[in-house]
Amino acid sequence: MKKKRIFYSYVGKSTFIQKDLAIFNSVYEVIEFNFQSSTKSGTIFLFIKQFYKLLFYGIKSDLFVSHFSGYHSLLPGLFGIFFRKKILIISGGTDCHSFPSIGYGNFQKSILKWFTIWSYRFCDHISPKHNSLWECVYTYDKHDFPRQGIHAFMPYLNKKYTSIPNGFDSTLYSRCTEKKMKTFLTIAGNLHYPFQMQLKGIDLILDIAPSLPDYTFTIVGKPVVNNSFYIPPNVIFKDPIPTSDLILEYSRSEYYLQLSMAEGFPNSLCEAMLCECIPIGSNVFSIPEIIGDNGFVLQHRNKTELESLLKQVCTTSNREMGIHARVHVEVNYPLTRRKTELLQLCDELINH
Repeated sequence: MKKKRIFYSYVGKSTFIQKDLAIFNSVYEVIEFNFQSSTKSGTIFLFIKQFYKLLFYGIKSDLFVSHFSGYHSLLPGLFGIFFRKKILIISGGTDCHSFPSIGYGNFQKSILKWFTIWSYRFCDHISPKHNSLWECVYTYDKHDFPRQGIHAFMPYLNKKYTSIPNGFDSTLYSRCTEKKMKTFLTIAGNLHYPFQMQLKGIDLILDIAPSLPDYTFTIVGKPVVNNSFYIPPNVIFKDPIPTSDLILEYSRSEYYLQLSMAEGFPNSLCEAMLCECIPIGSNVFSIPEIIGDNGFVLQHRNKTELESLLKQVCTTSNREMGIHARVHVEVNYPLTRRKTELLQLCDELINH
């Protein structure tokens, strides 16, 4: 039997993109389009290139899938309508957010907002990685909108949606060495962007570290070269590292900090939990659910509250909490779950 064909658009081959590509390729013929450019002229060229690829492959495709809504998802939406094929958008975070205080989120950037909105209007189905990306109350930081999510910014949008969380291979991520006491790890890429230090909560760590000299904080990700950020001696910045070295970092850290202002479904948090880190996360979107009863949640973006929480954590937590954290991710977010639910959704869209 001839395989059904998916036209899959995405921006950059992140780990979660590679996982979904493997899932799609296991069943379908996949026509990929990587819409990744760092310049305006490059973006224009990609629009032209995507147009001609859609022109050639669109009529032969059974489903149009875009990972995230944005510039790259508009043309697949238009072609899907023209060829009368179903259109699916997998929402992951930034395409559901607006944080003007730090200039983050598709819904606070005028041109990108237009592409995002019309992409959602054109699609048939949306698959956010957590229900909170559809709509939620936001209380972590008072400086931004008190409601977040697609429906919060598009209340008129009447679309079906199916939440499917990211999935993880527990055989790949597991503890490989002994934990070091009072060690805290954060993975934060793209720190060269001005807003990223706040978005990922790195500024909070730098603020409270001097008050906790016995604690060691490791941040994997290059820091912004900015004199306004003082780096205390107990904070170690490391360059981005490959997965094998990352597993070692997870394994020897007692705690993992995910103090983001916004997230979709954070991969690093789940990977760290699989390596038996005790999770400490912000009260935003999917993070409290991922942590469950197996760690600690910072209720508000406040350095005094964070300092108090970390002091409490180091006196009340125990080794078994990290083991329970691993089991929680292993049971609730296996890669097999994402594969089953994502393929089921695609089959329903193609066949109905």
